Amino acid sequence: MQKDKDSITLLLDNLEREIKRLRIEYNRELAHMPDVNLEFAEQRVKELIKMLRKIPFKKYSQKFRFENLLARYNVQKINFNRMKDFQEKKYEQLKEKGLIKVPLVDAKEENKSVVSNGREEKVIINDLISEENKLKRLYNEYKNRLEARNKSVNIPYEVFKKKVFDRFKMIKEKNKNAKLQLRMVEENNNVKIKTKVVKDEQ
Repeated sequence: MQKDKDSITLLLDNLEREIKRLRIEYNRELAHMPDVNLEFAEQRVKELIKMLRKIPFKKYSQKFRFENLLARYNVQKINFNRMKDFQEKKYEQLKEKGLIKVPLVDAKEENKSVVSNGREEKVIINDLISEENKLKRLYNEYKNRLEARNKSVNIPYEVFKKKVFDRFKMIKEKNKNAKLQLRMVEENNNVKIKTKVVKDEQ
């Protein structure tokens, strides 16, 4: 009996931990962060739930905790899907209004090329009016560097642009003077595009 109790408690602890981890992945996905692994996080939660459903709970406290964790997971998933759907609808509305062009200018030198420094290139999003030429140039360079390594780009340009647009809109809602910097870097024989919020420089 003691062994069964310890086993159930351990599974419940693992489930709670994995649900918290999934919530982090949901938030990272909504923020368009790199290297999000929703599939793995969701699968782990589902496996634990399936396992616990097969176990007869001998204590009401354990069953109560499991039901609460299950409810928490369901609410998280509903909220995530709702927010994801909202982002998609908002994006389509902006596209219909002709605002889908991601405004990209170098915050300091609008009329110059993308800043290049060795194996690193930068673009800074400053406003919602300017053209997107610099973003497309950065994306094309990213694509070329991957192809030079016999690798393919697994994200189309329009999807990439949308992610950048949504990320920029999010930081502007928090700080209207903020800018978003995109950096393409080469690390460990791999090419990545990283984002960073930068403060307005007067």
